[in-house]
Amino acid sequence: MVTEAMPGNGRVVTEVTGLATNIPESISANPGTKRAATSDNRKDLTVFFSIGVIVDILLVTAFLVWAVGQWSKSKK
Repeated sequence: MVTEAMPGNGRVVTEVTGLATNIPESISANPGTKRAATSDNRKDLTVFFSIGVIVDILLVTAFLVWAVGQWSKSKK
């Protein structure tokens, strides 16, 4: 039986006579790697949500500019 930690994906692969089984990190033999993986995932999500917030602000600003322009055209 050979057990290897797969870096980056949070899985431990155990090979038994040619079979491979993915064991989730939460029940793996090395729980210390869970903290590092969680920290990396949070950084990725922070960047993802930051980009999302910036895009949302740009869309709302563009809509407000368009709406004010349409409103001023209808007043003329």
